[in-house]
Amino acid sequence: MTPVEHHVDAAVSHYFVYVPSRNALSMFLYPTRIGLYRYLKGYWLNRGSFDSFILMAVYSGTFTFTVNGRRSTANTGDLVLLDCHEPNVYQAQAETDCTLLWMHFDGRLAHDYFKAIHGELGTVVTLKRATYAISRFRMIYDTFAEERKVNEARMSLAITEILTECLTARNDAEQRAGAPYNQHAIEETLSYIATHLNEPLPVAQLAAMALMSEYYYIRVFRQVTGYTPHTYIVNARMHAAKYMLVTGDATLKEICAACGFSSTSAFCASFRKRFGVTPLTFRDSSRSPARRSSRTTPVRA
Repeated sequence: MTPVEHHVDAAVSHYFVYVPSRNALSMFLYPTRIGLYRYLKGYWLNRGSFDSFILMAVYSGTFTFTVNGRRSTANTGDLVLLDCHEPNVYQAQAETDCTLLWMHFDGRLAHDYFKAIHGELGTVVTLKRATYAISRFRMIYDTFAEERKVNEARMSLAITEILTECLTARNDAEQRAGAPYNQHAIEETLSYIATHLNEPLPVAQLAAMALMSEYYYIRVFRQVTGYTPHTYIVNARMHAAKYMLVTGDATLKEICAACGFSSTSAFCASFRKRFGVTPLTFRDSSRSPARRSSRTTPVRA
């Protein structure tokens, strides 16, 4: 469709409207409108609420946004993310001739993505891999512009990839600024924890591996994972124990040794407190009736 707004080059600007399937509404992120516009200097928009979120990628030029009284400028390669559901008036002005890809989108996880990204980075997001994110954006637009067969799962994946690039933008910015926050070091200790659950795993050891003090390691660990190291390790041990209970015939003593619990009594008490049943009751209830009967010892006359 051709736009009718003032200060939009109608000769090269187009947009498409899409109605998602019921399947997409329940499972995916999906576009509802997507366009590629060339805005002329002086373009101005003042909009209230609308029924979606909106992503914009600046192909070229400069666009200025004022959201709730806060002014931001997006330059070539930047992404803009706005929530249009609420009466959230925003203004956009083209200060030079510029080209934007824009997409109204929604979905079950759209609000969670918006909250995580906007809470950390605000309206305008500068990406380290802007070319990649914009290529995903362009893939969705070209699906409609070139009248290709629509694949909602692939469009959802492309939107997720764009939003994921936004989620990593803060870490990229901190690394460029030389900030001491080191997510990579935390991720290395997460890998170590996963492969050494049978060992004590004291925080002092993990902090030393990350080249951090214990206090700083705990703080950064919580920023990255949402948990303290102790809670994360207990969760990992419990998940490993549940898997062993369901998939094998290991004894409680063997499970405790493999998952780093100090004793079977401590393990059983912790397991029951967390899941409301004993480990053996959990094992029995998790198995199929056929498998349970196959393990039953026949009664001899």
